[in-house]
Amino acid sequence: MNAREIADSMTALRIDALAAEPRWIHSDIPPSNALSERMFKILVVAVCGWSLLETPLELGGADAQVGLLALLVSKLVMLAAGLAAVANLRFARGTFAFICGASVLAIAPALPLEYKQSFAIATVSTVECLVKAACVVAYGFVSSRTRRSHQQ
Repeated sequence: MNAREIADSMTALRIDALAAEPRWIHSDIPPSNALSERMFKILVVAVCGWSLLETPLELGGADAQVGLLALLVSKLVMLAAGLAAVANLRFARGTFAFICGASVLAIAPALPLEYKQSFAIATVSTVECLVKAACVVAYGFVSSRTRRSHQQ
């Protein structure tokens, strides 16, 4: 191999390297979908965190050991589903969104009665409903974007 061939091969390598997309930019997720993915994950963490923060309030209503066990199991299920949703495991996101939606449908009708009894507890329940409803909306947005990006 002469000097000219070596120079040509080196130039071709540099041109190929410049034309290639850097590894850190390459992603399977479109940029607009990446933002909605990030927002959904933040809301999942917020729901799980709020669930843990309100545990002491719920403990006041758990007078029997069975109630305490039910509360513990519900918190574990919520946290496990949340962690699985953040990790993007199969069916986890839909399951977590379903749990949040069912919770909103169970809590929201009772909010007016809660405001008559205790403003503090009603405020905590209202924040819980809003965060869970936002999580359900974010899930719908992410799943619709994912379907659109797979169709293209």
